[in-house]
Amino acid sequence: MRRVLRVVIGFAFALLAVGGFVWFVGPASVLAVLSRADPTVLAVGFLAVVGAFYCWSEALRRLLVSVGSDARGPRYRAAFMSGEFLKQVVPMGHSGGPVFVSYAVARETDAPYEEALAAATVVEFVNIGASVALATAGLGVLVATSTATGGPVFVALVVGLAVAVTALLSLGVLVYYRRALVERLVLRLAAAGRATVGRLSARARAALAADRVRATFETYYTAFDRALADREQVRRAAAFSLAGWALFLLPMYTSFLAIGEPVPYALVAVVVPVLSLVNVVPLPGGLGGFEVALAAVVVALVGIDLPAATAGVFLYRLSNYWFVVLLGALASTTVAVRLADPPSPLDPTDDPAEGK
Repeated sequence: MRRVLRVVIGFAFALLAVGGFVWFVGPASVLAVLSRADPTVLAVGFLAVVGAFYCWSEALRRLLVSVGSDARGPRYRAAFMSGEFLKQVVPMGHSGGPVFVSYAVARETDAPYEEALAAATVVEFVNIGASVALATAGLGVLVATSTATGGPVFVALVVGLAVAVTALLSLGVLVYYRRALVERLVLRLAAAGRATVGRLSARARAALAADRVRATFETYYTAFDRALADREQVRRAAAFSLAGWALFLLPMYTSFLAIGEPVPYALVAVVVPVLSLVNVVPLPGGLGGFEVALAAVVVALVGIDLPAATAGVFLYRLSNYWFVVLLGALASTTVAVRLADPPSPLDPTDDPAEGK
């Protein structure tokens, strides 16, 4: 119940932030731009979102096959989308994306939680790598064509991309090559959890016991290595991930095209991944901060006026966020995953098994 309350409060603050931004820009001006939007062009963006999440679910399925789990069919797709629903509505949910998705998949398929979490973690790295690859390619196109490459905003995007690449490579090296260090960090966090949350909850104290954390850590890395060992499936997962990102970027392009203010797809490929990676607003889906940042970048780099930029961002978020939340909510009604369920990488054996 507390989680549901936090989500409700988070959405309340997020909607206030978005509403305040629209009020600042001018609701009448934004509505005037929205009234001329072409619904057919917008529909292409919504279909692209469906295709994107199918590709991402297929990328995870390929790696689940590598660890010996036969996840497939409508039940698996619904479980994947219900995990994405949790990821989208919980404040800072993107940081725990693999946990939510693997928890949902483990409840609805034969995949053990640790194996699902390992596969989901690999997919998360692959997804981030795919987004960075597309952003780098988009940056190359912009530089080659001298499109929107001037001013401090463009420099900030380049710096953001460089920071993202550096952070991704550093995290990958840490997770893969410095496992003893990662284990020590996890054990210290678990000890801190026992000293705080563990005093209030016997379940949390048991889940954070040192022996259990070590066992989970070893099981997780065993599955992690098995997922990476099947190079063919990793390559297929990467291809699906790249296709998913290419489709997921399309709604921003179609949203601005629908209102007669086209934005180059190469610029979209740079802006969306960079802002998604550096977005630290602790609200569901980064609501409020992401919209303001995206509109400001479009105004600075493309030169369209603020009401048009706000309208384009509004249409984009309808497809790439609110439509995703709707699909995830509908999927959650068909599976045994609830918003109040507390997925935890340190409590893998009890809750996920209940839904099987």
